[in-house]
Amino acid sequence: MANAADTKAVITENLLDMGLDENSISKCLTMIENGQYIALDRFLKAYRQTLLDSVHKCNDRIDCLDYFTYTMRKNGGI
Repeated sequence: MANAADTKAVITENLLDMGLDENSISKCLTMIENGQYIALDRFLKAYRQTLLDSVHKCNDRIDCLDYFTYTMRKNGGI
């Protein structure tokens, strides 16, 4: 865990926890250092959408799996 007094370390740890790679973390830190908060917000919103898209994709797969197993049980296959 990062020392709370070390702001950069805390931010870096948070960005890692979000699942960002080192290149993206570096970009975020540069934007913060340069006061480019609008660009940072845009970047993080885009990343959030990427994560959300992944969740939806996995949810669709789970729905397909559930439907398949339901159909198999209904037809006596399981």
